[in-house]
Amino acid sequence: MKKRILSLVLIFTISSVCSGCGLEQARDNGPKSLTDSSKDVKEVAVDEEEENYDDVKIEVVENASHSDEYNEAFEIGDRIGASYMRQGDAEVTEFESWQEGYKALIEDCNNDGYEHSYALIYVDGDDIPELVYKTYDDQVAIATFTGSTVNIFSSQLQDIQYIKGTNNVIAHENIVADSTLNDYVVAIKDGFWVQIAYGTSRPMDIWAEDSFDENGNPIISYWEINGEELSSQAEYDEMLLKYIDTNSVTPGLENGGESYEAILAKIDSMK
Repeated sequence: MKKRILSLVLIFTISSVCSGCGLEQARDNGPKSLTDSSKDVKEVAVDEEEENYDDVKIEVVENASHSDEYNEAFEIGDRIGASYMRQGDAEVTEFESWQEGYKALIEDCNNDGYEHSYALIYVDGDDIPELVYKTYDDQVAIATFTGSTVNIFSSQLQDIQYIKGTNNVIAHENIVADSTLNDYVVAIKDGFWVQIAYGTSRPMDIWAEDSFDENGNPIISYWEINGEELSSQAEYDEMLLKYIDTNSVTPGLENGGESYEAILAKIDSMK
């Protein structure tokens, strides 16, 4: 538990200091335990007031075969991430189209003083793409659009991978100060990001000298997925396969992504 609390503090710190790219309001909810679907889990602030999305067409992914574990986690559907608030706005920004929303987010990124790259991908079965983009300090985030809002999943993510059209995304996180590797398996449900699985691996005791090799690299000896402790990396990898086929994933930012000018031109061509 101490490890998880420390990780959350680091995540919050990074999110709170980033400017632009929608990160300053993308408060991380932390990894959820999918073995407990109780309603006392805190959701993002923008979800405190229920909104009616009856007019939003939610596509069902055809021919996407998922495991029982995936389907159960999807039904629980703990939301993660936050809805995008454009720079200067006092509340979540609403847009008339996904093109308008993504372009506003891209403009915020372009104005924050850092270098960024972008890609449009298709996570689920609808005709609205998701936006993957490089953020602060070479970290990565992913946005989707529903009704009128852009909804972002971000953390200290190194990379995002997905299987096209199957509603299956995996994001990898390396908390260097914590000697911890995290995997998030996420999906889109009713236009918002939900957590399917959360895995973590680290030394059993990060403060012990024998938890590191002669080069100072951490020796991984503890593995966990969705609160279940595992005995080895092989067992960890096997359980992760129940939630996403890691042998079939594609990089979200393939070939490094596209430039500011190129991604805006692509979005404009899709109107």
